Amino acid sequence: MKILCLFTFLQSFLCIQIQLSKFKVLKSIDAFKLSNYDNVQYYGPIQIGTPNQQLSVIFDTGSPYLWVPSDKCSILQCHYSKRFQTSKSSTYKNFSKSDEVEYASGNCKGFWGSDYVQLLSDGNTRVEAKILFIYQDSGFSELQSDGLLGLSNDKEIDNIFDLAYKKGSIKSNLFAMELKNTNEQSLFYYDEIPNEIMDNVEWVRILRKDYWTVKVLNIYVNEHPIKTGNLKEALIDSGTSLLYLPENVVYKVFEELILKDCRFLESYVFCPCQIPRDKVEDYPKIKVFLEGIILELDINDYMMRDIIYYGLCFIGIQIETQMDLMIFGDIVMRKYVIVFDKENNKIGFKGVEKLNNIKTISFLWVEIIGFGAIIISCIILQMKITKL
Repeated sequence: MKILCLFTFLQSFLCIQIQLSKFKVLKSIDAFKLSNYDNVQYYGPIQIGTPNQQLSVIFDTGSPYLWVPSDKCSILQCHYSKRFQTSKSSTYKNFSKSDEVEYASGNCKGFWGSDYVQLLSDGNTRVEAKILFIYQDSGFSELQSDGLLGLSNDKEIDNIFDLAYKKGSIKSNLFAMELKNTNEQSLFYYDEIPNEIMDNVEWVRILRKDYWTVKVLNIYVNEHPIKTGNLKEALIDSGTSLLYLPENVVYKVFEELILKDCRFLESYVFCPCQIPRDKVEDYPKIKVFLEGIILELDINDYMMRDIIYYGLCFIGIQIETQMDLMIFGDIVMRKYVIVFDKENNKIGFKGVEKLNNIKTISFLWVEIIGFGAIIISCIILQMKITKL
């Protein structure tokens, strides 16, 4: 949802570059390579129309819609990108219905239509899909892709994998994302996900029928439980660059960082970019307790080394103020391979610590105290009965 949420002052420090990536489909494992722009955008190629026109899209688990710039976009109206040439596709349909889609970083205006869409060079995923053809956008000047492919859990809107699965051309509508740092290759898996991933996944139920949200039982910073207030859910969102947590948690992490050798600059926290391996444990470790698993993040996970200011690296943690739920963006998704199962309303994490008792320590103590109070009440009641 929060595409490029790195704030205005940070945008000036992003190197503006055009990545000439070679997209190669890994047909043997039903996966293909994603391009990575400074650890804040992950995007890949799709083909639209007849004959095919190739465009790139961010793979966004935080929104439901597929949109691409159309040939109605002028240079001044839309971000720099390829345009889909509607007049050159024999299968293009215009529904003559205008619409606007809002994101945290901006908005898109377009008209709904449809055409055939597929992943690059994979005809099994070729389906006729509903598309918002953009004629104006705002707030996407740093967007490296042409458009966006929504992959949310919205049961009312089919993504291209749902459509291909219903059509019978692929065996499953599951997909998985393995996001990496800029010096490693990121992958998107679909259809038949490798056993190496599926055999090592711990599953968590999804709370909503529109977004990939999971229940957060508790959060610890350096083994100390921190109150999360009203925020009890987290959205797993590949379209968000950062990690958005409750205010108390963020303040505690920042407080611990400032006690080390980190600094507040322009109201954000920056730390030395190179942390010696034997010093990592000295910096705050975040533990997030979900139903059945624990997510762990250390400074190497939540530091954004591609965003440098005064020789220091940006700490990618911010206070959530817009959606009334936590947002686990690319910072979390770089730590774990995540499998999305829309049909069964669950999400899987590879490589997490399993929590045999889904209750956190604090909840357990509440239960122990409550049970003790019941026992004491029973004893007192028994004494009263005896006296009678």
